[in-house]
Amino acid sequence: MASQCNVSANSSDYVDTDTAPTWVSLCVTVSGGITILVNIPAVIAMIITKFRQPKVRMIQLIILGVTDMLAGMSLFPILKTFINPTSNVSYWSCFSRMFFFGITYYNSIGQLCVICIDRYFLLSRPSWRYTTNYERRYIKMFSVMFIITIVAICLPFFILGHHRNVTMVCKLENLFCEDLPQFSAVIGGVAIFIQICIIICCISMIVVLQKHRRKCRQIAPLVVSGNSTAANQSNPEQERQYIKMAKETKSTLTIIIIIANLIICVSPMNLGFIIHGLNLGKQHDRIGRHLFITLTSLNSAINPLIYCFRTPEVKATLQSGLDKFRTMFRM
Repeated sequence: MASQCNVSANSSDYVDTDTAPTWVSLCVTVSGGITILVNIPAVIAMIITKFRQPKVRMIQLIILGVTDMLAGMSLFPILKTFINPTSNVSYWSCFSRMFFFGITYYNSIGQLCVICIDRYFLLSRPSWRYTTNYERRYIKMFSVMFIITIVAICLPFFILGHHRNVTMVCKLENLFCEDLPQFSAVIGGVAIFIQICIIICCISMIVVLQKHRRKCRQIAPLVVSGNSTAANQSNPEQERQYIKMAKETKSTLTIIIIIANLIICVSPMNLGFIIHGLNLGKQHDRIGRHLFITLTSLNSAINPLIYCFRTPEVKATLQSGLDKFRTMFRM
């Protein structure tokens, strides 16, 4: 794949014919637009819910929603360079576009990791649910992960980037030149590591939930027929345990959706970087990369459907808003 690393940026000898097909541009535009449009009402609903019910844990989901919204926005500057490859930009303009996407992408999966770790501890240590410093503890966890992701994205960008004051076609080959395989290996490796941590936490949560289900079955045995007094005494406890088991079944399904979403949407781009970095296969062209980026953006669009709109408190806020909206039009 040609690059401008050894060619003068203003030379007429260099022509980049790697133009985005219409269907690729459409896919990236639609996925980016959906990501933004889905996350905006999700963030608004969560903020309103937090004001109405201050004790509800929403801070982590609000931060994730804002980050996913930025991830959708970061697609358009990159797509612009692919639609018109003959338009040269400065090195730092191209750098900022790629860096913006990298920061939002890393922070999105990093926050998912923090949320999963936090939920695992809440499940395995139920007494933590009632601590008054929950949000302070989560902010500390988020801050640590934020610093880790910032360092993980800054080091390869600033160390492996071939900084120069030229104009060029904006693509990774021109930013990193012969160091692109090393950049791909580092970026893909760190992302895969975070993804594996999320999957391990999800599997651990499923194990904890299954243990809870077994305990519920032991606490709520079948009512012995013929003993009406025992039945009347045990039914309320059974009812509570069955409701708890239904919630845990729903939580298990949510965790399985999270794992499937990660594997389908996030893994292709991470593995693509790893394969390129370790020279295990053919290097992906820009069309392949944009398709991988589109899948990654869909992950940010699906996140509100998993974490936000399935939350009872947010559902109540949205239902209240819809009821007021209908009342306004009936008047």
